Amino acid sequence: MYLRRLRIKNYLIHQDTSLSLHPLTVLVGPNGGGKSALFDALLNFSMVSRGNLRQAFGPYPYSYRATKYRGANKVSKIGFQVSMARSAEDPESLEYQIDYSQIGLADEEPQFAIARERLVKKPGDIVLFDRGDPDAHAITASVQLENDRSLFAAMRYAISAGRTLHADDLLEYCTQQISRFNKFRLDPAVLAQPSRLPDPSGSVTPRLGYHGEDLAATLYHLNEADDPALSSIEERVKLIDPDFVSFDFNTVGTERIGFSAVYSDSRQMVPSVRLSAGTLIFVGLITLVTTSNRPPVLMIEEPENGLTPQAIRAFYENTRALATHEDPSKRSQVLLSSHSPFVICDAWNGDDRDFIYQVKVDGGKASVRKFGDVIEQGRYPLQKDKKGGRTILGLANAEEIMSGYLA
Repeated sequence: MYLRRLRIKNYLIHQDTSLSLHPLTVLVGPNGGGKSALFDALLNFSMVSRGNLRQAFGPYPYSYRATKYRGANKVSKIGFQVSMARSAEDPESLEYQIDYSQIGLADEEPQFAIARERLVKKPGDIVLFDRGDPDAHAITASVQLENDRSLFAAMRYAISAGRTLHADDLLEYCTQQISRFNKFRLDPAVLAQPSRLPDPSGSVTPRLGYHGEDLAATLYHLNEADDPALSSIEERVKLIDPDFVSFDFNTVGTERIGFSAVYSDSRQMVPSVRLSAGTLIFVGLITLVTTSNRPPVLMIEEPENGLTPQAIRAFYENTRALATHEDPSKRSQVLLSSHSPFVICDAWNGDDRDFIYQVKVDGGKASVRKFGDVIEQGRYPLQKDKKGGRTILGLANAEEIMSGYLA
C-alpha cells in the first residue's frame, strides 16, 4: 500500500498539516516539533479505520479531549484527508476524508460521531461513498453503518463476519492494509528479552512490536524456516562487526526462546542480554526492514539512537532499498524521524531530496516545510559538487542547521 498525500486537522499539535509522502519520507526538526505527533495521527487514522471510534482513545491523557488540538474551538473536529494507492506507480487512487468528534461530556464512556466521510476513486472522480447520502452507494447494502464506525471499519466487520462484499477491488485492498500501519521506537532492553516460542511450521513470520518485542521469536522462526532473510540480516551485521558469525538459539523454560550472537574471536558466544545496546538496536532495525511480515507503512522514530555513523548509514541504505525496491510487492513505505546529521546528509546528497521535511513549532502549532526550502530561505552556505551544480550538505552544516545555530 502507498500513501500519496496526508492532511491532518486538529490532532495534537497539528492544527492543519498537509504534506506529500514518498516511498521514503524523512522528518527532521527540534524536539517537540510534531514529528511523533504526525506518526501518532497516522496511527489514529489506522485505528478509526479498523474499529469504532472509542477504541482509538483511552482514559486521560489519551482521551479525545486531551488529543484534540488545544487551539481549536469547541465545534472543530479531528479529521484526515488521505490519498492512497496500491503502489507509487499505480494510476488508480482513493481520496478519503473523515471528520469526527466526541459528543457529550462523559469521558468514562465517551460517545463519538462522524460528521463527514467521503470516498472518491481517481481517475474519473467516482464517488464510492458519501455519508451525507449513504443509500446512494452500492457498498452500503453489504455493510452495517453506524454513527461511530467508519466505512473501512464497517467493511472489516463485514469481512470478519463472512459476508460477501460487492465493493471496488482497490477499496477492499486498502481496507485490509490500513489496519497494519505501525510505529517503532526500539528499546535495547526489550530487544534482548526472550520471546514466546513461535510455531516453526507456521507460514507467517512473527514481527517486531513497537519497542522491539519478539525479536528472538522472529530470528528463530527465520532460522527454522530456512528463510534467506536470516542470512541477509547476518550479512548486514557482519558489515558492522566483521567478527560476527551468526545467531544461536536456546529455549528458556518450555515456552520461550532466546538468542545469542556467535563471534569468531574470543567472545565466542554472547547472549542477547549481554550484547551492547547499539548492537541490539541495529539487529532489531535490520530485522524490521528485512523480514517479509512487516507493515505496509513503517514509521520509525529516531533509529540513530545508540548507533555508530557506519551503522546509521548501513540502516539508511537498507531502508531506502526497501522503500524503492523494483518489485512493488516487496516494498514498504517508510517514514523516518531523525536528529542525525548523518541521515540528513545521506538523504540530501542522494539522487533526489524532495522527501525531506522539517517539522517544528510555529505559533503554537506544527509547521511542515520541505528541507530544501529551509536551506534556500536560510541561505545556508553549502558546498558544490565537482561539476559545480548540485549542492552538497556537509556534516558540520547539517548539525548546525539541526541545532538552529545558522537560523
